[in-house]
Amino acid sequence: MNRQLKIWLLAALAALVALGLVACGGGADRTKANLRLVNASSGYAALDLVVDDKTRLSSVGYGQGASYVEVDPSNMTTSITQPASATPLVTLTPKVVKQNFYTLLAYGVEGSLKTVLLDDNEAEPDSGKTRLRVVNAAPDAGPVDVYLTAAGDPLAGAVALQAGVAVGSAAGFVTVNSGTWQLRVTGPGAKADVRLDVGGLVLASKDAVTIVVTPASGGVLVNALVLQQEGALTAFAGTQARVRVASGLEDGGAVTAVVESATPINAVAGPAVSDYVLVPGGSQIFTVGVDGATRVSSQYPFASGHDYTLLVRGPAAAPLAVWLTDDNRLPATAAKAKLRVVHGLGGSTGALSMTADGLPVASGVAAGAASAYTEVAPGTTVALSVSADGVPTPIFNAADRVLAAGGVYTVFMLGAPSPAVGVLRQDR
Repeated sequence: MNRQLKIWLLAALAALVALGLVACGGGADRTKANLRLVNASSGYAALDLVVDDKTRLSSVGYGQGASYVEVDPSNMTTSITQPASATPLVTLTPKVVKQNFYTLLAYGVEGSLKTVLLDDNEAEPDSGKTRLRVVNAAPDAGPVDVYLTAAGDPLAGAVALQAGVAVGSAAGFVTVNSGTWQLRVTGPGAKADVRLDVGGLVLASKDAVTIVVTPASGGVLVNALVLQQEGALTAFAGTQARVRVASGLEDGGAVTAVVESATPINAVAGPAVSDYVLVPGGSQIFTVGVDGATRVSSQYPFASGHDYTLLVRGPAAAPLAVWLTDDNRLPATAAKAKLRVVHGLGGSTGALSMTADGLPVASGVAAGAASAYTEVAPGTTVALSVSADGVPTPIFNAADRVLAAGGVYTVFMLGAPSPAVGVLRQDR
């Protein structure tokens, strides 16, 4: 064999070896699967992934994900722990296949961590298209509808990309046009109940993407994580808060309240409690008018994702306006309801206490304040009673009230001290 032919054969052999290495993933172990952890649990600031008694991923922060690590499909005893803790929060044996990619999504509240295993092996779509699925990891929000629209398009004529997505479920992939979209999440079948509204969602051509709906702090509004298959994670945080007004002037008067450009209540004589409306997060100007005259004008720092009640009480000529932070997260015990009382009575009414079916719910609630939430037994004939310090008999009694399991309720005590008016509102 001449020298030139030997050189050619050696070059050809080198090329074949190089092709073999490429086919094997550049030296990747073809007996292993690839797994990453995404922390979508608002109850845990950081999580570790332990596989076969070895910590493979550590301190994965809330709203963050880690790079894929190789795991042995035949040794997949897996647990998720908090950093520096050997106590598993959850233990599972995920079913994975060698050479494939997977995301283990952790979600849920503190003390109730759950997981969803996502298959990250969706086939590449055509040019100009993106494959998309939705995972609902926001237990407090309940089922949701998800919309993609062009920037600024109204929801009125839009069709949900995926509707009624249940908590803990991963909807199947659908094909959408690539491009830049506005992402909106609403309550199921309720376009007016907007939970998230963010723009700038870029869906790349020939990509596969998972939108993970995650909880915001107030319990109803949500955020989102966008996971690129075998790629990056992008967080989309909501920029709005929800506000409402509890109006209860002691000597009457029609109340109007404006927060930024929203008007939760407009010329309504109390006692009355408005529905929630969306306002921008951050420091916003709010005004309170009585019978057409502005009485209060100030600013308040609204945290995005929170719910608030503006309590308006006292005399019509000089009303007092105070913001209360609402917690509309579901009860920790699913079979219970959450209940509190708000002291919006005028005059010199003493601190309030409340019972439900004779059991204490709140005590020592000062004027202009709200009690902590208490979990109570639900029922269709619950008896509520509110008492005031220094008054020998209850100032409010209500029989046969309905408190549903999983519901969140507030008893607003509003108006003049006598006769006191109580308004029971189901907050969610």
